[in-house]
Amino acid sequence: MKIFYKVTRLIHAWGGITIALLLLLSSLSGTLLIWKNEFVLMRFPEIKHEFAATSELFARLATSVEETFENNEIAQIAFPTADFPLTKVTLSEARYAYLDLDGNVLDLWVQNERWEEWLYDLHHRLLLDDLGLTLIGLAALAMIFLVFAGLISFWPLRRAFRQGVWPKNSSRTRLLITHRNLGVIVALPLLMTLITAALLAFPTQAEYYFLEPFRGDDYSLDFSDNVDEISGGKSGGWLPALQRAQASFPGSEIRTAEVPNSFYSYRVIGLQQKGELHPEGLSKIYIDASEGWMDLRIDSQSQHISERIYYTAYPLHTGKAGIFFYKVFLTLCGSVVFLLGTLALVGFIKKYIGSGYASVEI
Repeated sequence: MKIFYKVTRLIHAWGGITIALLLLLSSLSGTLLIWKNEFVLMRFPEIKHEFAATSELFARLATSVEETFENNEIAQIAFPTADFPLTKVTLSEARYAYLDLDGNVLDLWVQNERWEEWLYDLHHRLLLDDLGLTLIGLAALAMIFLVFAGLISFWPLRRAFRQGVWPKNSSRTRLLITHRNLGVIVALPLLMTLITAALLAFPTQAEYYFLEPFRGDDYSLDFSDNVDEISGGKSGGWLPALQRAQASFPGSEIRTAEVPNSFYSYRVIGLQQKGELHPEGLSKIYIDASEGWMDLRIDSQSQHISERIYYTAYPLHTGKAGIFFYKVFLTLCGSVVFLLGTLALVGFIKKYIGSGYASVEI
């Protein structure tokens, strides 16, 4: 058993130091990104924050977007919310735009021209596109293994927990005791962050292994249930389409929209139902823009429990669950994880680069 604990400590120590810098980078950038929307709003102090989230307002905003940009270059419209009163438009060729409540363009940028978008790309892809995303996913999986190795190696040394979570001095021994104790405290939220990071980094693989086994042959047939029978006239316009979407899911809130273009004729409206964490709205309504008939109605609340759990990964990882105290909690956890990485790095430097320091097994 002693050999087992020694091996887990060795794996945790050398594995941790191997990706320590990446852990520091990810924890710091991720903690800052939790408050991304707040930073963006500081850039536009003149915008109005209070508004009524009505179908009429969103119809005017969608019309403004179509008048400003070509439909073929509009990928998605994210409508304003009480927490973020800006419309964000995702465009082709990695372009984005912010609009105010009157439909005026406040900013138009390409990919990482805004600092918060650059920070997001650094956190999510290491500025290396798909290669960086893969590296982040693999690092998250490795960290999950290292967290369990650390918890196992903590057990025979658990009595040191009474020495607290703040180092009494700067000796390597005290730094590692603090690292170990803090690691146990933050282990569960860290595992949640790492697991959701891996799911977001490998979405195709995650869907194949975790969702496909629960999707029957008639999975897509459910999407045609409970569609309304309205068509013709102006029923495919933005205002009636948005109103029909909300009527289809009473009590829901309109979150996103996709515009018709030369490839398909639908207005795709995303709605967030009560109790749903995902900020973009996972319930969808497809309405033909010219004829007005409703083709698909995707009810996120009727999907298999595995699918509903899977789609909580994004709001849980990013803090975009609409809960202020959860964002504060993630911020504290991210700060502790940054401190963990710092303590491990300093302890390593003191052992292998410094001299004259006491050492303990980790």
